[in-house]
Amino acid sequence: MTESDRAAGGETAGRGPGVGLDAAIESVEREFGTLFVKLRNRMRAQALQLHPEIQPAGYLMLTTLSRSGPMHAGALAEVLYADKSLVSRQASQLEQLGLLRREQDPADRRATYFALTDEAQERLKKLFELGRSELRAGLADWDVDELHLFARLLHRLNEF
Repeated sequence: MTESDRAAGGETAGRGPGVGLDAAIESVEREFGTLFVKLRNRMRAQALQLHPEIQPAGYLMLTTLSRSGPMHAGALAEVLYADKSLVSRQASQLEQLGLLRREQDPADRRATYFALTDEAQERLKKLFELGRSELRAGLADWDVDELHLFARLLHRLNEF
């Protein structure tokens, strides 16, 4: 049994004082904290791999555009839970680095949207492939049913 299992009450689940909903939630919070730090560090490293001048917020913008396609600044800010001014500043830097371009919206010629350059798409594709390989290696000893359960639980968590 791992330390995380013991912290989550795995040995005495449902038995004894202190083992219950509050202890389980504290365990989830603790694991989220650890996961958050790891994800933040990984994102910083990937941003540096993409380009040494990219900030994490810029990296998030690029990955969002890669997954969702071109977007208006307001929609991108909403998806990222960010301020429009942050999106604008990051977009300017990413344009200067040759990773982002502004295109006129054909439906409303007054509006523009952000799109990835071919260079950004190619660099992100390589990073995503590397990340997927690392994730596969890290989860290789998990049972397929555990992975499906984990994905369902993550989805459920993302829904609230």
